[in-house]
Formats: sequence, structure tokens, C-alpha cells
Amino acid sequence: MNTLIHNVDLYNIHTIQPELLRAQTCIGLLNRVPGDGATDHDHQELFAEKRPQYYANLSVNWQSNSNEWLDAVTEGTDTEIILNSVDDLLEDCYNSHDLVKGYIKYNYDDQKLVVPNLVTLSGVLDAVLLDSSFLDSFDDDLPMIFDAMQEWADFDATDATEYMYDNYITHTNGLVKSNPGFDSSTNPTDPDLNGYMNAALVDFIVSNKMFNFYLTEGCIPLTRDHELMKRIAAYEGFEKPTAVWGYDSTFSYVAGSKFEAETDCSDPIEEKGVLTSNPFPDLTYDPEKTYISFLIGDGDNLRFVVERHLDWWKTRQELCSNPANWTQYNVTEENACFPLAWSMSPQLLHFAPQLISWWYDAFKTTGTDYFVLPPSGELYSYPGGFSNEDQIKYKNRMQSVAGLMNISGTIHWEFPVFSTWKNALPYFEKYAEDENPGVNGFHCVNVPYFEPILEIFGASDRKAGSVKSVYITSDGSFTFTDLYDLVGQLDMSKVVIVIQEQLVDLALQAEGSK
Repeated sequence: MNTLIHNVDLYNIHTIQPELLRAQTCIGLLNRVPGDGATDHDHQELFAEKRPQYYANLSVNWQSNSNEWLDAVTEGTDTEIILNSVDDLLEDCYNSHDLVKGYIKYNYDDQKLVVPNLVTLSGVLDAVLLDSSFLDSFDDDLPMIFDAMQEWADFDATDATEYMYDNYITHTNGLVKSNPGFDSSTNPTDPDLNGYMNAALVDFIVSNKMFNFYLTEGCIPLTRDHELMKRIAAYEGFEKPTAVWGYDSTFSYVAGSKFEAETDCSDPIEEKGVLTSNPFPDLTYDPEKTYISFLIGDGDNLRFVVERHLDWWKTRQELCSNPANWTQYNVTEENACFPLAWSMSPQLLHFAPQLISWWYDAFKTTGTDYFVLPPSGELYSYPGGFSNEDQIKYKNRMQSVAGLMNISGTIHWEFPVFSTWKNALPYFEKYAEDENPGVNGFHCVNVPYFEPILEIFGASDRKAGSVKSVYITSDGSFTFTDLYDLVGQLDMSKVVIVIQEQLVDLALQAEGSK
């Protein structure tokens, strides 16, 4: 039986927020399993044949290559792709009464502040979001099941979040933060609401019935928002530590700002792998050599995985296969396809299993590309800020996803200002307590990343015999060819480029030799 995908072209409405929200909530509802509350996330079902799906094709910004991705992940499969207009989508939506129970009436201009909460309401009520301006021409038989213009007439974001917590938190399956359009770059304490919400995750939120919200003072102690945030974080229905999709951008002066990774926002409260990596040889430590691993960062950000990483990967393939064309980088047959590790989010196991499978297959074309977990593993977080109990839970989840992805290393971030590195040491030791730890290598980076890690590790050692990793991010305008320019300057008679697994083994050999 063919798998059917409706590729819905949303490009013409991508800047018209009410229309986009209507379309995206429809897609989320149509991607439900009939009679079920959310998409099945059972790992054993990751690569099973899927029901007909609706694909939100924004064809703009980070999804500019979405058609390319859709073709890539369905190549060689028994999949039929049908191009749909928004009108086609809405007709399917309004006629799918087993999945779409009705609509929620709201006014976008007046209620922009509570749009994140309305998206959650759409998911838990099985209802499409309809701006009041659409109702004059709305002649379908879907009933109105919630009038937000009346029920939430005077609500601010805190009121709406509290309402959703009190009435629907038990109907949801995880947390999402979606900025409705605040610009906090100039005045984080009183930001202007002059933008609009990134709607790329709306279909995912609705389909999975996730608790979506945004509180500008949610991470600021002694505020009403913060008290509510602590209640949400303490909800026992979410697995701990609780994953939060999206960034907290309330204080966003620099990348890796205080609350971005969520860890510091509130008080901290064996499976068979389904993916196979490239093989690698064992190496014998030589004290006259310097060993180094290059780690491509930012794989925790799914936007980077589908956009920048893809662009860099295309360049990588070209450099590996045609080194003679890249003499400006000192590329030779010897160093053209050196071992390279890329960070990759394990959330793709849930969010886009076909996409992560595509990446693993792509890496087999070079044989020298590998994966590590991104900062700081399963979630973008600072585990040094976790309680002891949550560190144990997080460690167990890390061991699980490492097994599923055949990954043994992770990039590890901590926020140095509050000494979370010292609290991270007991977290690292918990892995050593396991008989067969899946994760055995931690590549440590400060947040903000331009500060050196001196708190527990001391000054950097660059003499012969050292075993080091280099974390690479584009935040500071680094490009992929910059990496090749760097490698071209290395004396390969003294430097050996290795992957994470080899690096850990060499570090242990080096320690043993002392």
C-alpha cells in the first residue's frame, strides 16, 4: 500500500499569521491517528509504515529547501506525494469530523498575546483556530466550540497560561515556548510586541497536544509569571527533567543567554539501536603525536540540521570526492576526507525519524563522518543545574538515546557564572557507575562559548601527546571551508585527526601511559 503525503504549499500565506495559524492547526489535527490523542512516539514504530500525512511546506527561511528534503527522505520508498493548495487543505480539514470537532473563534489583532495558548487549546479541543475575520465567509457545518473573544476577552498571557494549566494540563504531553512576537533585544523587561510567532511548530504542537505558552517574566524570581512557571515545571505528568521545545528569548543579548536553555528558569525538580554508524579502526597512542577531533555544533537546533548542516554536508561531499578542485584550502588526497563528527539532536527520533535516518544513510557515502550528541545531550540544557535525582533520570535517558543512535559522546555545556561546572562533576561520575555506559565522552564548552573553561579543568594543554576536541559553531561567522583552511595548515606528520570514540580511547591510553 502506498504512503500518501499531501504537500501543502503555505508560501503565499507564510506572512499572514491568522491564515497560517488556521492552516497549521488543520495540518496538526489531520496528522492525528483517528481516535487517538497524539502521534505515537513508540521507538519501535519509528520506521513502520505511516498513515497518510499532511506536510507543511512553508518554502521560506529555514524551510526554503523543504521540497528537497521531502524528496530526499521519500526516495526509494513506496510514497505518493500530492501537491495541495491551502483551499484543498481547508476542504479536507472541515470535512474530517472524526479528527476536527469544530473551531475556536478569536481575534488575532486583539489577542496576539495569547496566540501560543490558543494553539494548545486547538490541540486539546480538536478545533481549528478561526480568526473572526474569516467567519463572514465561513459556510461549513463545523460548530464553534470555544469563543476566545468572549471567554478570554481581558486575558493577558499569564491569565491564559493559568487558565490552560488549571483546565487542560492533564490533557497535554510536553512543553513548548513560542514567542508571540516580542522583541526583547532592546528592552527585555518591557519588550515590544511588534513581530509575530514562528508558526513552524504549530502543526507538531497541535498533533501532539503539547502545552504551548510564553511568559516574559517566567524565569524572573518573585514574579507572578515565575510562580506559575514553577507550577508548570512541577507538573508530575511530564517526564523529568522536562523537555521544553523552543528557546526562551526573553533575555537574548548573546547566544547562550541565561535562560535560553530553560535549565535555570525554575527550581530543578537498555534498548537496541535502530541506527548504525560508520565503523572506525582502533588506534595506538603515540606520545609524539597530537590527537584532535573536530565537532560540528548546533545540532540541537533543528533549523540548523535541515538548513546549514545540509549546505555544509554538500560542501563536505564535494571536498571528499574532488580534492583536486580545492587546492586553495591545501586539500590533498590525504586530508580531503578526514574524520569529522557532527552533532545531531535525538529529538529527531520523535520529530522526524525519516530525516535522521536520511542523515545516517548519507554519512555512509563518505565512511568518515560520525555523530555526537549536541549540547547537552538529549536536551539543550545545563545538567550541572539539575538536582541529584534529576541528574540520575537524565543520565538514564541519555544512555537510552545513545543506544538508539549508536552514539557514545556528547557536547556538554554549562553556564559558568553560577559555578554549574562544579555541580556537573557528580553528573559525569554517574555514568561511570553504570556497568556498560553508552555515553563515555564529554566535550565541554562554556556558555557563552567565548569564555575558556578554567573553573575545573585549568589551562589548555597543547603540547605533543595532547588529546583535544574543537567545537565549531557558525555563531561567530565560522564557515565550513574555514575548517578545511585550518586543516590545510596542520602538519599531518604530527597531528592525527580522529573521531570522538577514538579520542576517548586515546585519552585513556594517554592517562595509562602516565
